[in-house]
Amino acid sequence: MSEPVDPRVAFAVTAEPTPSPSPGPSPDPDPEPERPDSGPHRPEPTPGPTGPYDPPPDGLQPPQPWGTDPDVGVTPSWVRGRADACDTASETIRKTIGIADDACADLAKAAPGWDFVHSIDDMQRRWEELNRIVTDRLNLASENFRSSAAAYETNEARTAQDLSNIYR
Repeated sequence: MSEPVDPRVAFAVTAEPTPSPSPGPSPDPDPEPERPDSGPHRPEPTPGPTGPYDPPPDGLQPPQPWGTDPDVGVTPSWVRGRADACDTASETIRKTIGIADDACADLAKAAPGWDFVHSIDDMQRRWEELNRIVTDRLNLASENFRSSAAAYETNEARTAQDLSNIYR
């Protein structure tokens, strides 16, 4: 049996970057380039090109880069929805254990005598460990989302209470 391997790095590949492909041949130049003073006049595109620092015409204010003021409001129900999404993902991934077990058993039965059959148990163990790590992280994220939503509601209630007592 092989040495235990951390499933997070079991399939990590480290290599130097591959060189980029060399450029293809450059095209042959036109036999007779067009002169600027000859040929039909080509109008400028409308609206004309402007640089990134050109002032807007007629003293108008430039639009915000994101269009309108961003909506960064987050509600506790939205945060709880992210927790539910983590729960769904965790459950979906956890259910692959049985499918993987069946696939490993079928593979071992179909390939008796092959050299790789002895590694199927190791692959299965690694898959189960990886599955456990991923589902544990998703479950922790779910708990954190729910905790954040509850803390948000507690903070909102406390702030409302503090503000209501200002003028009493």
